[in-house]
Order: sequence, then structure tokens, then C-alpha cells
Amino acid sequence: MKTLEFNGNGTEYFKIWIVNILLTIITLGIYHPWAKVRTRRYFHGNTKLDNANFEYHATGKQLFISYLIAMVLFIAYVSLSNISPILSAVLAIVVILASPWIIWRSIKFNLRMISYRNVRFGFKGSLGGSYAIFLAYPIGMMLAFGIAMALVIGVLGQVMGLEILSSILLGLMLLLAYPAFFAMINKLSSNYMTNGAHFGQGDFVADLKFNTFFKIMLKGMGLGLLFSFLAVAAIGSLAVIVGDAEPLSMFGEQMKNMEEGAKPAPVFFMLIASVYLFLIPVSIYIAAYFKARHRTYIFGETMLDNSINFESTLHANTLFGINITNLLLIILTFGLAYPWAKVRAYRYLTESVDIHAPQGLDGYISQRASEQALGEELGEAFDLDVGGIAF
Repeated sequence: MKTLEFNGNGTEYFKIWIVNILLTIITLGIYHPWAKVRTRRYFHGNTKLDNANFEYHATGKQLFISYLIAMVLFIAYVSLSNISPILSAVLAIVVILASPWIIWRSIKFNLRMISYRNVRFGFKGSLGGSYAIFLAYPIGMMLAFGIAMALVIGVLGQVMGLEILSSILLGLMLLLAYPAFFAMINKLSSNYMTNGAHFGQGDFVADLKFNTFFKIMLKGMGLGLLFSFLAVAAIGSLAVIVGDAEPLSMFGEQMKNMEEGAKPAPVFFMLIASVYLFLIPVSIYIAAYFKARHRTYIFGETMLDNSINFESTLHANTLFGINITNLLLIILTFGLAYPWAKVRAYRYLTESVDIHAPQGLDGYISQRASEQALGEELGEAFDLDVGGIAF
């Protein structure tokens, strides 16, 4: 068993980060693609497996083309919004329709730019699959849910005595629709990106199930609701302690005073701050839970060439601890601790990946290196950060 390692540190990355920021500011944003390349090369170059490091091969010039196009589209959208809302809406629709193509090219480009021991990663997923997963399925599922809701309201809701049943069914549909929608999107996109990826001539293979993603979503939502309830209960108790037995009535009264131009009581600001104080950690924990569970499941089901297995040892509690303390460090240092926070998080995510190669990595890599075709056209691509297999 081999474990990924990261040998970078916050001090080294700080030097790259601060120079990137200064040059990006001086050049009015033009240096941004080169800054991104320097960052990616640093993190990939310091990521090692079996004493060999990964490499990132893209250049700032390659990324600049897509960055320039993105800036032109953004400026065009802002300009059209001031001239004609209809034209800006048309441009937004065009971008939405083009987004699966952008995502597809982005995945191909980003994976092709990464290599390990001179063997490149790649992506063989189809453009049609991208349109199906990132456009057709989401729209189709939303339409199906809308039609189902309309049928429940139109049929059961109009029948005397079935109004309560109609309301119960609508409630259950709404409760289950959100986790089901995102579970299906996660399942489809993860299967698409994992099974489309390859290392040299070796293919990644995974058979991911909807049921597992759905259970993860339900448990995550349950934890979110439980923690949110506890947070609200704690805030209500705080309101009672500071002297108001009816916090909801106090909230309404203070909001009314603000509308009338009156200055709200200090306790009002204290309660609002308490909401964020409780709910921000809750949201960070739920995000950590989803990330840990998804990675554990996806890596556990993934094989490379039916001979190499993967395992994620990422834990939600540990990831939450890193994320929450990183946030506090960044706030307390007015952003200067960002490089150390980024390195700290990246190191944990990287070193939580184990690779099981029963036949050994050396022979496998040598075989893949000999099979890799030379002079394969790289092509031009948009550069976007999207999900998928990342080491």
C-alpha cells in the first residue's frame, strides 16, 4: 500500500502567493492565468507517490485564451444588462447551453496537463454524455418533479376530503426531492468523470450507485436539520437569558423599528451575531461530512485497469477541525494566513488517499509509459476548476 505525500509548506507557498497577488494587481488581472499555473505547478510538483512527484504541464499562455474569453463574456453580459435585459438574458441562455461543452473541454484539458512518471492522465468521456448529465438530466428531473406536483395538486387537491392527503404527499415530495435530485446528479457526474478518466492506456473504472449517494444526502440533511434546531434552541435560550421571554416577538419588533428608522437594541445585534456564530460552523461541518463520505465511497469503488485500488481515509471531524481553524486563522490575520491554511487543507486531503497495487507500481508505470502515444494533440480548452478524480 502506498500513500500520497505532500512536501510543500506554507512559507514557500506564501512567497508564490504574494508575488501572484502583486503581479495580478499591477497588470489589472492579466497575470491571473500565469498565477494559476505557478500555483498548480507548486502543489502538483510537491505531491509525491512512491518517491516520484506529479507534474503540471499547462502554460499561462494556454490559460490566458480561455481567461480572455471569459472576461469578454462577462463584460458583454454586464454591458447588455444596462442596455437591454432581453439581450443579456439571451447571452445567459447561450452560456448555459454551452456550459456542458465548456465542462467537457475543461475536464479533458485539466487531466491531460497532469502526469506521473512521464505518463499523462486523460479523459475519454463523450460530449454527448456531458450534455446529458449537466443539462438534460437536471432539466428533465425538475420538469418531472414539477409535473408530479401539479398532478398531486390537480387531482388529489380537488377531491373533497383528500386535501390533507394531498398536503402530506406534497410535503414528502418536497422533503425527498432535494436529496434525490442532488444524489442523482452526484451519481451521474461521478460515474461520467471517473469512468471517462484514464492514466496512459489504463482506464479508471467505478460502478457507483444512486442508493449510496441518496443515503449520504439524507444523513447529511438530517445532521444539518438537527444541528440547526440545536442552534435555534440555543439562540432562543440566550434571548430568554438576556431578558426577553419571546425572542420571535422581539425580532419582529426590532425589524419594525429598523423600518421606521429607529435604532435597534444592542441585544438584537447580539442575537443576529449568535445566528451566524452557530450556523456557520454547522454549514462547514455538513460540507465536510458530504466531502468525506463522497470521497470514501467514490475512491473505494474505483479501480485502475482492474489491478490498482484506491482508498480514502478522510474523516469528516478532522476535515471540519482543519476548515474551521483555517477560517479563524484567515480572519484573525486579515487573509495573510491563507497560504498556510491552503497548504494545511491540501496536505490532509492528499495524504488521506491510499493506493493498493498488488503487482507493484514500478512495473505498471513502465508498461503505461511504453504504451503512451507520442505527439498527441493537446488541443485548446477552457480552464475551469471542476470535480473529478484529483490526486
